[in-house]
Amino acid sequence: MAYEIVTADYVLDNLGALPLVDVRPGFMYAESRIPKAQSIELMAAKEAPGDTADVFVAAFERAGLGPDDEFIVYCHDGGLAREACDLLESRGYTGQKCYAGSWVDWIADPTRPVER
Repeated sequence: MAYEIVTADYVLDNLGALPLVDVRPGFMYAESRIPKAQSIELMAAKEAPGDTADVFVAAFERAGLGPDDEFIVYCHDGGLAREACDLLESRGYTGQKCYAGSWVDWIADPTRPVER
């Protein structure tokens, strides 16, 4: 694992400065999310025909995020975010940062902004 693990403070300090990717299922993203996050669903890539990594990386490319770009990945509780970062790393991505606490950690502090 070469990617960086980041905290909520790091995410908060970089809102708007670094792209933020929510890899949770779309219905969770639609309910609420960290402001400015874009949705790239890992589970959708897993359920799509073909190689999961190819499908997932193609979604990142469509979002304008390439192997050398810096961005933050989060999910519900950190599991999918780590899996997503590992998958991206296996395909040559080097700039992803994993918010390990993810959504559960984010909403634990009511002063952090939430977009609905």
